[in-house]
Amino acid sequence: MPMSGHREPAFQVERLTVAVGTERPYPIDDLSLDVRAGEITCVLGRSGCGKTTLLKALGGFAQVEASGGVLFGGRYLAAPTPEIVMIFQENNLFPWLTVRQNVGFGLRFRRASSAGGADAVDRMLEMVGLSDAARAYPHELSGGMRQRTAIARALIVEPQVLLLDEPFSALDIGLRRRMQMLMRDLWTRTGKTMVMVTHSIEEAILVGHRVIVLGERPARVLLDADTRAPEMKDRYAPAFLDLQRQLETLID
Repeated sequence: MPMSGHREPAFQVERLTVAVGTERPYPIDDLSLDVRAGEITCVLGRSGCGKTTLLKALGGFAQVEASGGVLFGGRYLAAPTPEIVMIFQENNLFPWLTVRQNVGFGLRFRRASSAGGADAVDRMLEMVGLSDAARAYPHELSGGMRQRTAIARALIVEPQVLLLDEPFSALDIGLRRRMQMLMRDLWTRTGKTMVMVTHSIEEAILVGHRVIVLGERPARVLLDADTRAPEMKDRYAPAFLDLQRQLETLID
């Protein structure tokens, strides 16, 4: 899917302040930024800087006291919506259901015929490379296969936005890189707006079209880098290495 030169925002974060319990300073205080539609935005920052809190605010999942707000589709987001799906570090699959049943679980909340739902599950399993594992249970799967199942379960309900909280952090380097390629491939096929929190600088550059670096509490934008250029998808390219060093300086 080709990238356009300008995209409308999917989210507009306007002077957002989020207080979690009695923690001080607030994880997010007077933060403003846009998330463009139809792009993969990766969020980097040190542990505890507010990355996951921001992701939850984008999904309407944060049970917090807040001022400011998040606009989604031009309206303030006050609660979770089916148009936004979040994938956490733990895949939260149902252990008593097969891969096919886990992926198709969300369809029971949509008005679709049984035949149409079965076809949709088949297409989604093929998209994430799990057709041969359709009858397997989560305990029989590798970590990468479980995460692919979780991603397929999220995508099958056709959300506008996919939010991912360090989805590959528990995987070994080889499997993690294959999952990174899968994310790029899924974006090419679907054009979904995706926001991914990660601790991996390399991953953020390779997967994202844009990398946002948050500073320590309260969260603030230290750097907003465009990573769409082809050389940013080659981990050995000079431009890639230059940006990687710049990001390491900000985060380490």
